[in-house]
Amino acid sequence: MIMPEPRSAVRGRRLDEDVVEAAAVATPGTVSLASPTEAGDGSPLRVAQQESPMPGITTWINPHNGFRIVDLEYKADPAKRTEAWESAARAGMPTAEWEREYGKKWVVYEGKPVYGDYSEDRHLVVGNIIVPRRIRLVAGYDAGPNDVNLAWALATVDPATLHVTFIDELHVDDGDADTYCQIINARLRMEWAKLGGFVVHVADQSVFTETNIEKKSFASVLRKHGINPIPGEISFVGRRAAVNKALLTYDAFKVHERCTLIRESLGGGYVYPKTMGGIGGQYREMPLKNKFSHIANCVEYVCSRLAVATMQVPFEGRRLPAMNIV
Repeated sequence: MIMPEPRSAVRGRRLDEDVVEAAAVATPGTVSLASPTEAGDGSPLRVAQQESPMPGITTWINPHNGFRIVDLEYKADPAKRTEAWESAARAGMPTAEWEREYGKKWVVYEGKPVYGDYSEDRHLVVGNIIVPRRIRLVAGYDAGPNDVNLAWALATVDPATLHVTFIDELHVDDGDADTYCQIINARLRMEWAKLGGFVVHVADQSVFTETNIEKKSFASVLRKHGINPIPGEISFVGRRAAVNKALLTYDAFKVHERCTLIRESLGGGYVYPKTMGGIGGQYREMPLKNKFSHIANCVEYVCSRLAVATMQVPFEGRRLPAMNIV
């Protein structure tokens, strides 16, 4: 099997700067990653050998200097290999604490994930985006009269089942409203118009609030760019319930692989902060405000208004009137 150049088991560090491609040769208990024939300078093959001598232990040998790298997991202890032990150990430990203590994630966010039921094994879509013919596009906006952290998420919603798939995202840190709207309009008209072109825009309630100085709301900027928003669910409890309902319904909630910030947010970046340090303890009732919260709010606004996908679109699939009056 020909594959891109392997990364070292030290998760992200390259073993060989000269090798462009590698062939993986598998033998029982051993995986060898090697360049096709020889390195660019004509030197012999250099092999990075990965071995798993027993459950919970993985080793790699650096071909340059002979260093051995060992990754030790809790399953190296025979008493901790059973599902019963894992269930008992996880019972009194928050997900973030488990991942930090026993997991293999390099990045674990402090706090309790808002959507602990999100799983990339279940909710991730990889590859081509396939949708029914009469799909609806629903976009979520998180902004405000004085907010410079602007976020946007675009989803397809099947009007028959109300299943939602998030296919695009945008997060602008310290940005301006006009540039934000121009980028969104460009994407909708150039990338996603083929899916129908008719988009329902769901926004944060604060979008409709006017500033004290200019007496202008963010919604007025959106309308100037042809985006006519409707308000999303104002209650955090209501929004959270809408997302959880979709997450727990079979095949009803998907995120495409290109939406990296949404994935990171639902996977643990969007959290309830602790009231104090230590393992376990109490958490605040509202999530932490950061870049993950903004994009997660967009997801919540979309999920809180999935019913708009059942609205009839005027003249959809039919010839327009002779006078072009809609």
